[in-house]
Amino acid sequence: MKRSIIAILLATVFFTSGCSDAYFTDGGVPTDQTGVLNLSTMKYLESQPAKFDTLVALIKLSGLEAEINKSGNTFLAPQNYSIHNYFKLLYPDESKWPALAQLSAAEKTAITQILRNYIIPDKQIERSGLSPAYSFATTNGGKKARFNLIREDYLGNVNMGAAYVVFALDISPAGSTVERYQPVTVITSGLHSTNGIIHVLDSNTHIFGFK
Repeated sequence: MKRSIIAILLATVFFTSGCSDAYFTDGGVPTDQTGVLNLSTMKYLESQPAKFDTLVALIKLSGLEAEINKSGNTFLAPQNYSIHNYFKLLYPDESKWPALAQLSAAEKTAITQILRNYIIPDKQIERSGLSPAYSFATTNGGKKARFNLIREDYLGNVNMGAAYVVFALDISPAGSTVERYQPVTVITSGLHSTNGIIHVLDSNTHIFGFK
């Protein structure tokens, strides 16, 4: 597990710094390049191992392939580096990281619930349907999700530069009367799989599970 995650980390850094998703990079997709994949959501994730092979392994471990591939849904895809940082919180000593198959039942249950909150069932969240005002949806895990567009440039100036999709999850405890949203920026938006929409999340600022 340790060697696998380290290899994933290095590969993710290389691919992040060495290339981009070309015309799919968020901030505006040209109208003649819509990101039609001709692959199911799972097949697309499997086709990008440098970014998603640990994610794919967790999805299969949780038995959520059918939910990910359900027609008409939206999947917010966390990258391997986000998952690496999640395990780093669980096991600060990387020499003690278990293999995925050796995770406890409680850990597997927690990971399954986390993954469910990246699935928006029966609703395709399109960039073109978003604005600076908040839009809301409910995740497969029963959590409230929030979406909007934020425009800022590389210096952090608001209302300048490209507009980015922001996905936020209500992480308040069950039964709380106060909603508390934790956001993450989408770095690749509007990928059209054969069953739904995929948005890829920023791995540099996001930890799997919104930790």
